[in-house]
Amino acid sequence: MAKRLISNRTNKKMFKMTPWLFLLPSILILGTFLIYPILQAFHWSVLDYKLISGTGEFVGLENFKELFTDKAFWNALLNTLLFLLIVLPLNIFLPMVLAVLVNQKLRGVTTFRVLYYLPFVTPMVVGALMWKMLYSQNGMISDFLVKIGIFDSPTNLLVQQGTALAAVAVITVWKGLGYYMIIYLAGLQSLPKGVYESAEIDGASTLQQFRKITVPMLVPSITLVSILTIIAGMKVFDEIAIATGGGPAGATTTLVIYIYNKFMSLDVSIASAAGLVLLILAIAASLLQMKLTSKREDDLRA
Repeated sequence: MAKRLISNRTNKKMFKMTPWLFLLPSILILGTFLIYPILQAFHWSVLDYKLISGTGEFVGLENFKELFTDKAFWNALLNTLLFLLIVLPLNIFLPMVLAVLVNQKLRGVTTFRVLYYLPFVTPMVVGALMWKMLYSQNGMISDFLVKIGIFDSPTNLLVQQGTALAAVAVITVWKGLGYYMIIYLAGLQSLPKGVYESAEIDGASTLQQFRKITVPMLVPSITLVSILTIIAGMKVFDEIAIATGGGPAGATTTLVIYIYNKFMSLDVSIASAAGLVLLILAIAASLLQMKLTSKREDDLRA
């Protein structure tokens, strides 16, 4: 009897431990590549850290004070916010329209799905270099803008302060178009068909069905796409580093480019402080977007 009780207790303990054993690999990976770097960045941000010697004197919040008085930091923050303002609505709307189009029962629609998804699996180095050639003075985009009368002479959008950030944003939108389309497509295929049939019987047009049925019922997908876009937009680096390098005159220097430049100049403490600010902003923006979209979803359900 005693042996059976001990055996039962052992089985219960093993049963309780089983979920943690499955979670252990993920916990180790997150701890190694996420939690530890954040803690290390916080540690460096309160030191006057010297990377070469590996030592640093405690300075408290002095690095943050220096950061917030740096005009280059505020310029990078403004560029990051402007970049998000361009990318976010486009990433919400354009992939949704594509998802609706490729959700139709048409011949060869699978081919279009693959073609739209192709940019996402294309390496950013290849994609950014391709767009850099398209934006050049002898490129197709420059020639097209001259033909429609926007510019009088061939102009490279990446070297103009007023257009460089928007030009890079287009690269980002193009890159993520197929990925976000798949998210919307999964949401569309889970919608009940009876709602659309009822709308057609009531005489609703295709546009009315899209506005009144499709968009409201895709709010969960919109929330996911918004959060992913905010996180990706906050940490955008590859396309800017390849296409403009942060120029011209800092017009495309975002927070990540600013942090990278500080690290490259061995100013580790300021870079760590800026990284923590970026982390807080990304979390705050994501939570705000979740709150707004959840409120919208509750209004629709009511």
